[in-house]
Amino acid sequence: MERGLRTRFERVRRPRSTRKLTTPVDSPALRILLVNRHLNIGGVETYLCRLAAALTARGHCVGLLTEGGRYEEWAAQSGAVLHKVGSLKNDWTKELPALRAAGYQLVHAHNYNSARTGRKLAAALGVPYLMSVHGPRPRLKQLFFRDWSREVVAMSEGDRDNISWWGGAGARPVALSFYGIDTARFRPGLDTSAQRTAAHLPPDARCLVFVSRFSNRKADVGHALLGALPEIERRWPGFHLLLVGEGPEHPALAEHARRVNKALAHEAAHLVGPRSDVEYWMNLGTVCICTANTALEAMACGRPTIAAGRTGFFGLVSPAGFEAARALCFADHGMSPAANDAAAFVRDIAAVLADPAAAARTAAENVALIGQKYSLAPMAIDMEKIYLRQLRNS
Repeated sequence: MERGLRTRFERVRRPRSTRKLTTPVDSPALRILLVNRHLNIGGVETYLCRLAAALTARGHCVGLLTEGGRYEEWAAQSGAVLHKVGSLKNDWTKELPALRAAGYQLVHAHNYNSARTGRKLAAALGVPYLMSVHGPRPRLKQLFFRDWSREVVAMSEGDRDNISWWGGAGARPVALSFYGIDTARFRPGLDTSAQRTAAHLPPDARCLVFVSRFSNRKADVGHALLGALPEIERRWPGFHLLLVGEGPEHPALAEHARRVNKALAHEAAHLVGPRSDVEYWMNLGTVCICTANTALEAMACGRPTIAAGRTGFFGLVSPAGFEAARALCFADHGMSPAANDAAAFVRDIAAVLADPAAAARTAAENVALIGQKYSLAPMAIDMEKIYLRQLRNS
C-alpha cells in the first residue's frame, strides 16, 4: 500500500495537464488558505489536493489548515503549505502567528464543519471568507448553521438547489464550480496485469468495478450490484464484481458478498478494499459504477460508466446526458431520476454488452469532453475568477 501511495504522489507532484500553465497577466499571484478538517480518503480531500496542484501551477500560493490524514503527503507534493493542528475546532488560534506571517489574502473553507472555523479564522486575519458546499445537507441542520459566506460556492446545481431557501443560504449569491480531473493520471490504456493478479482474476475476466466510500446511502449501490450479480452471471457467465473502497458499511457489504458467492458456488464478488491506484482498477472495468469525482475519473479512463450514488440511480453517462448527470454530481447531489436497484443495473449493463463498439465510441467521446472542459486547468481558472471577485468585493 505504501509503495502505491508513493507512486501516486510522484504522479501528482507535476501533473502534465497543469505543469506548463502560467498565471495570466490580469490575474496577480494570490495567497489562498484552504480549510478542511481531515485529509483522509474522500472526494473533498481529493478535490483539495487537485485544486492545490492546479492553483500552484498557475503561480498562486496555497496553504491548507487541517488536522491531517492519509493524503498529507499528496497535498504537500501538490504544492500546498500544510498548517497542521490537533483539533481544527479548538487549536486553530495557535496557528494565527504563522498564518499572519504567510500573508494569506482569503480563507476558503470546505463543507459545514470546516466553515465554522473558517469564518472565525478569516475574521481574525482580517481577510475575505469563502465557503464551498460539497454535498446535500438536511434542511433542519442548515436552519441552525450560521457560518455561510457572503457568496457561497456549490459544486453542482444539485448542491445549489439544496441550499437555496430561506433557512439555508437565503438570498446570498451561489457560484457554481466543478470538480476537475487529473487527466495525466486518469487515462485509458493503463496496464492492469498487477491488479488482475492481486484480485486473482483470470486473464480474460470481464469486470464490473464499483469505486466508492462505503458509507450510508453510497453503500446501497454496492448492495444493489450484489443483488444484480446472480442475474448478470446467468446471462453473461464469467463476470466479476470488484468493490473498491472502505467505510463503515464494509462489514455489511462483505457479508452480502459472501452470501452471493456461496449461492453462485464460486467467487464472483470481491471486496478489494481501499486503493491508491484506483485508475488501474477503473481501467479493469468492462463497466464502472461510480458517483461524483469517481464517475469523472472512470470516464477519463475511457470506461463505460454508470452514475449511481447516495441520491439514487442516474444510469449510463453519454455526452448527450453528461451535463444532466454533472448537475446531479453524477447521483451524489440533488434528486436522481430513479432508485438504486438490481434491475436498473442489469438493464444498463445489458446496453453496454449489446453493442460494445458503440459503448467504446461513447466512452471515447466522454474522455475528450473531460479533457476539454473538466480537467485541472479549467477548474483552477474557474476558482481563480471566484477568488478575484471576493477580493474585489471586499
